[in-house]
Amino acid sequence: MNSQTHTEAMLTKLAPFLTILPTALPAESKTRPEDFTRNRKLPFPTVITTTLSLVVNGNKHGMDHHLGAFMRDARRSGLWPDAQAAGRSALSKARKKVPWEIFRETLTDAVGVAYELWPDDTRYTWHGMSVMATDGSKYTLPANDALRQVFDPNSGLDMSGKGHYPQCLVSTLYDVFRRLPIARTVVDVNGSEREEATQLLPDVPKNSVWMFDRGYPSYELFRLLHDTYEGYFLFRSPASCTFPAVETFLASGKVEDTIWITPSNKALNKVSPRQRKRLKAIKLRVIRLESPDGTVSVLLTNLLNQVTFPRQEIIVLYFDRWEVETYYRDEKVTLEIERFHTRTANGIRQELFAAPIMTVIARTLMIIAADQCLKDHQQCQFTHAILTLASDAAILVPDDPEQAIVIFQEVLQELARVKYYPPKTPRPSQPRINKHPLNKWSKRNRQIPT
Repeated sequence: MNSQTHTEAMLTKLAPFLTILPTALPAESKTRPEDFTRNRKLPFPTVITTTLSLVVNGNKHGMDHHLGAFMRDARRSGLWPDAQAAGRSALSKARKKVPWEIFRETLTDAVGVAYELWPDDTRYTWHGMSVMATDGSKYTLPANDALRQVFDPNSGLDMSGKGHYPQCLVSTLYDVFRRLPIARTVVDVNGSEREEATQLLPDVPKNSVWMFDRGYPSYELFRLLHDTYEGYFLFRSPASCTFPAVETFLASGKVEDTIWITPSNKALNKVSPRQRKRLKAIKLRVIRLESPDGTVSVLLTNLLNQVTFPRQEIIVLYFDRWEVETYYRDEKVTLEIERFHTRTANGIRQELFAAPIMTVIARTLMIIAADQCLKDHQQCQFTHAILTLASDAAILVPDDPEQAIVIFQEVLQELARVKYYPPKTPRPSQPRINKHPLNKWSKRNRQIPT
């Protein structure tokens, strides 16, 4: 293959990545018509790309240091020949002009590219179906009145029993086997995980299995999925304070059965007498689940065919739901997402969507790098991959596409250089402990002299 043909082939492979990030702010999204119309140090694509790079690098070295290094590398590599270092204040002002919804739309575009490029392999499906999981997690935010008002009004030291730092509730729709966060919502800390699941429903791919933990089962959610969702679902439900049909099943001693879930009085009181007639019982398959510590719960699903979907396969599948918990750990521990670089609600939402955008792109590059440079199902290491992408994020909106090909190949080789080696034996579960010392300035821990 000659040089020109190789260049054209690489441009074709690179093309989908060049469509992920927006290159201009739509007129309807501008707060002022003149936003991003003048030639400044931080044009719109640079603001988006710099924010993505900044978010997954934590805040250990400071914004100014990272901005200077990022712009310098982009200029030296030829991706942005005219890049100029901008200060923290300039970036903060520029980000205020960008509504967070732009990042949510960018996540959708990144997921589309990922599914387009992902290999057709049975490792990433279950019975030919994609497997999704949804769970919520609380994120700690900077302590200021503006964020408290939006996300957590009852936080602060002046509120008895409340933490000093406000929090928000993040719900994520996660592709379990591809390890892709494909959609999310960000609401105030008192938001309902069930309600956020309904908001994520339009983003669930058809022909999928959607899994939920113990906090989600309700007749209303079962009915919504039964009526509008074109796929299968799998819930875990506790053995107590649950549906009467589940309690009856557990008392029978069976390991699996078919039950009918009926609306509770609370659900009936929410609708009119005419609507109550439409609230019919929902047929579900129930499976007894006993944890190693002896805790008993059940799995509720519309995977009714016991021959096609054996009980033990469903149990094994459910425990793969833990991947979404692992992803939250990656965001909070590896990416240090809670080291926010902003003190505005718009900026917080930008960064909470920036992290999954970079994850999706990094995971897709890892698959391509493994296919080109590794063998025998070897894997790239995620932490190294996403930090490498953060350093060369300018490749996603290059001024010189041909130069981007050279950098793109270098990035793939660098991703393949550091491999992930799965543990030979399962790691034991660890207790949830706080490793930080007590804050001596806290009112709760302050010693009052006698």
